[in-house]
This record gives sequence, structure tokens and C-alpha cells, in this order.
Amino acid sequence: MNMLFKICPRCGSKKVKWIIPQNWSTWECYDCDYTGPIIEGNEELSEEIREAYLESQKHPQENTDEDEELEKD
Repeated sequence: MNMLFKICPRCGSKKVKWIIPQNWSTWECYDCDYTGPIIEGNEELSEEIREAYLESQKHPQENTDEDEELEKD
């Protein structure tokens, strides 16, 4: 059986908590500090998101030409 649970859409963690009872869509992730709506998924989806998140942390986005121009000013 494929169990579904709430996971962080940014890092795939299951360590999420509903933080504002008046707003059902506001959750917080204790692993990456994400705040916002979450998704439901299984272990496979959680691992897929986690791998992509970790890979993105290894290779931060490089500066674009626009960013370099702003830094010169």
C-alpha cells in the first residue's frame, strides 16, 4: 500500500507543522524553513523532491549579466 503524508514542496521533508489554524494553507517546514502550502505525497515523491533540493543546494544559481550590472553600480 502506498501511504500518503504531508510533505514540504521545497525539500521533501515530512517535518511540517500547521502553524496558523485560521489559515489552513500555512504550514512550516522544520528542515528548510519553508512557509506556505504543502503537498501530499508518498515516500517516492518525498525522496525525489529531497534529491532535487540537495542538488540545488550544491549548485547555487550563478549570477546573470543583469546581476553583475547591478553589482557594479
